Amino acid sequence: MKTNKVENIIGSVDKLPTLPIIYTKLTNLLQSPNATAKMISDVISEDQSIAVRVLNLVNSAFYSLPQKIGNLKHAIVILGLNQIRNLVLVTSTIKMFREIKSDSSFNMQKFWEHSIGCAVAARVLAETAYLKSPDDVFTGGLLHDIGKLVHAIYLKEDFAAVIDDVRESGLPVIEVEKRIFGCDHTYTGRELAIKWNLSEGTVDMIRHHHLSDNSAELTKEISAVHIGNTLCIALGLGSGGEKKVPVAQMKAWEILDIEMNNLETIIERIDRLFNESVVILES
Repeated sequence: MKTNKVENIIGSVDKLPTLPIIYTKLTNLLQSPNATAKMISDVISEDQSIAVRVLNLVNSAFYSLPQKIGNLKHAIVILGLNQIRNLVLVTSTIKMFREIKSDSSFNMQKFWEHSIGCAVAARVLAETAYLKSPDDVFTGGLLHDIGKLVHAIYLKEDFAAVIDDVRESGLPVIEVEKRIFGCDHTYTGRELAIKWNLSEGTVDMIRHHHLSDNSAELTKEISAVHIGNTLCIALGLGSGGEKKVPVAQMKAWEILDIEMNNLETIIERIDRLFNESVVILES
């Protein structure tokens, strides 16, 4: 039975839409040494809803730029290609999955709020710990539970049973998933991320954000998503289906080297940025 569940999950990943077309076009363009800011801007502008969200994020409190950025070409010059690519991936992924209909009992609205909350929290932690690329961590945070979305859309009845069990037992989602499916959402999420050819760092943040695999190398990026997920649940920012707040492992705090007396400031910033991000990304 469990083997069949695993095969179904892998099969469902194969049925999933490929990477959002606008992100694929952008990635292909960025491989050319002749790509210009105008060419990149033109590709993003093919989907005006994504272009608007990217510009709104650029002008948000995340970046606190001294003046408002009025067009994508300027944003590309100011932020750089990697950050713009991450923003396009984030916005286009949310749009794509929102267009997939699901009659699952899993609350999709709360799921996306949780995903955005984790992304925001992980980014704030990354900035506090002076990580090189907080935007990469933001992307990992937003996609950390993408495997749950696969389960909710393609294994509706089974995942509904998982959520019901979690509500009754209070057990973590990953434990109930392993019992019912034979694997958990971090495995499914990793398979999807690999199919999408996302960076190794993003794949690792998705696969290891629960720190359930002691053999995995614990990086600062994984630690930020792990703690960000816990803070997001504790603050009630959306819901990924958990009934209880998990404990953030101390080794994650240690590797980020963040003083606990900074926690109040961190939480205040998370709360402020979360509300703004939800408005932008879900508009």
